[in-house]
Amino acid sequence: MTNSDESVNRGSVSTPSSTTSGALSVDLDDRLLPSNLAAEEMQLALNKEAGETELQTAISRCKELVLENDQCSLERKWLVRHLIELRLRLQECRDALNDPQHPRNLSSGASTRTVRGHHLHLQPLLSTSSHYCDHCTGTIWSVVQAWYQCEDCGYNCHHKCISSIIRECAHVTVTEKGGYECDICPEVGLSGQKYQCAECKSSLSIAAPKGLVCFGRLFFIDALWSEARKCDYSGLYYCSACHWGSSAVIPARVIHNWDFIPQYVCQASLQLLRLSSHLPLINLEKLNPSIFTVVHELKLVRRLRNELNGMRKYLLVCRDAEESHFIWKNVDKPHIIESPNLYSLQDLVDTQSGELPTKLHSLSHIFSEHIKMKCEVCKGRGHICEVCSNEEILFPFDVNASICNVCGVVLHKSCAARRKKCPKCLRLEQRKQDLVDAKDEDDL
Repeated sequence: MTNSDESVNRGSVSTPSSTTSGALSVDLDDRLLPSNLAAEEMQLALNKEAGETELQTAISRCKELVLENDQCSLERKWLVRHLIELRLRLQECRDALNDPQHPRNLSSGASTRTVRGHHLHLQPLLSTSSHYCDHCTGTIWSVVQAWYQCEDCGYNCHHKCISSIIRECAHVTVTEKGGYECDICPEVGLSGQKYQCAECKSSLSIAAPKGLVCFGRLFFIDALWSEARKCDYSGLYYCSACHWGSSAVIPARVIHNWDFIPQYVCQASLQLLRLSSHLPLINLEKLNPSIFTVVHELKLVRRLRNELNGMRKYLLVCRDAEESHFIWKNVDKPHIIESPNLYSLQDLVDTQSGELPTKLHSLSHIFSEHIKMKCEVCKGRGHICEVCSNEEILFPFDVNASICNVCGVVLHKSCAARRKKCPKCLRLEQRKQDLVDAKDEDDL
């Protein structure tokens, strides 16, 4: 890989290299039939139900029209694109004749397929957006080619590629593992992989072979050679068909280094990270507790989430809050207030950007306003400090409140610091001692 290759913008969305991928980058107006060719409409098989014979006739007529029109003209440009679509449609028609399970065969009922955990659904042929097959990396001509998409992980593939799918569904992988790879780029080396792609097992080469250079591009003599590309998430090496040069934020780098720079990942890891980015799978208290001392935003988020968790306990027993669904109207991510120690990858990204602390501050104000001001029932469940007897109502989630670990009484932090022992604990101990003394007197 040259230095120029390394300078590619990692934030861009990469696509597999394909000789036909550029044919899809056209405007909608270019797809419309030019007015000069309106008379040829019936002979160009624009009907999507055209059979093999009609398609062959249309291809022949399209070739003739290409030669009859001027170079670089709008008509010739449209005809060349239409000729490509006709040939793809003809191949699709022939595949349908040889495959009883092909979606074109209405009696097959093959609108859904399940392969390696993927729940594949047949996609409509009218889609105009460009897609690439995750198996063969070829362009999916959605207007003429039958193709499927996994409803769980977004895996795309041609109908003809279904029987050759190797990759497990990312949804299944996330469900089974229940967590991320927490080691930074756990590389085993090409020798550990026997110089094979970690997914499709195709051969990988260390050094690029000699080839012809034309217009700055290398044309390889050995077609079997495949460039080894490392996935920063799994640490494994992949071929160019399984690793498209896409990039993503790596959870392990965030957990240990607070590093959010996107790194190159294979397609399998990219789908896994996209699918799990909003799932609370990261327990920072266990994985890296010291990070809270150096990242002030995280320390603030932890404090706010603990406060919200304390407020949640009040709101759960409040009849008004329950009847109005107060919590669920204001909280879009339940784990934010239910499991303060768990974070999703997106939570950490939002913490670094400052979005999550702002959101938590706003949520804390809404909850606190209900408990301390609007709801008399919640307000009545507050506490009065037994040390200073101040009329200020204290709640366990207040910043200036201290909770006794033994009896649960709520005091001001400053008052608790002045007393060596909790006044309620002393009172309970004295009452217990009085009961013992009274029992001894009765025995006498």
